[in-house]
Amino acid sequence: MGLYDRDYTQDSYQPHSPSGGARMMVTNLVILNAAIYILNVFVGEDRLVQWLAVTPQDLWKPWLWWKLLTYGFVHNPLDIGHIFWNMFGLFIFGRDVEWRLGRAEFLRFYLTAVVLGSVVWCVRLNLMDVANASVIGASGGVAAVILMFVYCFPKRTILLFFVLPVPAWVLGVLMIAGDALGFIGHSRSEQNIAFDVHLVGILFASGYYWLGWNLARWTPGRLRDAGGWPTVRRGPRLRVHDPDQKMQRQDEEADRILEKVSREGIDSLTNRERRILEDYSRRMRQRRG
Repeated sequence: MGLYDRDYTQDSYQPHSPSGGARMMVTNLVILNAAIYILNVFVGEDRLVQWLAVTPQDLWKPWLWWKLLTYGFVHNPLDIGHIFWNMFGLFIFGRDVEWRLGRAEFLRFYLTAVVLGSVVWCVRLNLMDVANASVIGASGGVAAVILMFVYCFPKRTILLFFVLPVPAWVLGVLMIAGDALGFIGHSRSEQNIAFDVHLVGILFASGYYWLGWNLARWTPGRLRDAGGWPTVRRGPRLRVHDPDQKMQRQDEEADRILEKVSREGIDSLTNRERRILEDYSRRMRQRRG
């Protein structure tokens, strides 16, 4: 895995927050993981790891289901490479994915991948009757983010191992092959790597992209909001039709598509994006007329 060369770094384009100025969710996740890692180093004796890690038995204890998520925010305090490479991959590839999905949807996507990975891992170890085990690390969520980047930008040039320039789809192939082979040979090796957690992230990203999933449709209440966090609802629920707000959303979507055209060309647009751009152009002509 290595740094990738962005086409838009040559024409002064820089990624920006999809929420219009707020700090990117990717940055928040990296800061949170780093803070927990530093705290665990000071606490010592792996106390925080033991508290946040998930074990196979936790699957049958609903009061501990929060560990199905928290394990993804704690890393081995004795191995700085564990958190460094996870956060490196999340930050490098996650910014473009967040720009494509939006801030709140990116958070839903990442957290869902983390939880699914731990659930499948717990099921597998329970079927194997393995009790003395635990899993930690953000690898499942990061794997999902990296593969989503590959799906969204398959021809983007990256530097594999920081040296070899290749299209992003090559990284995707290597990821899938490496984790699949690692999982198959896991029982015959001493590697302490949860390859199945990685594969769950890869499968989730594949389903999300190819099946056109949108987690906001399945998210209750105010979790659908742009901030990605629940808020207090005051007053009665009233449905107000605001044409100006609708036009603003359409204009923002058109701006996103125009930025995509400037980066990847008109041929990169989907049929839906072409229709949105045509409607936007028509409205602009009407306003001028």
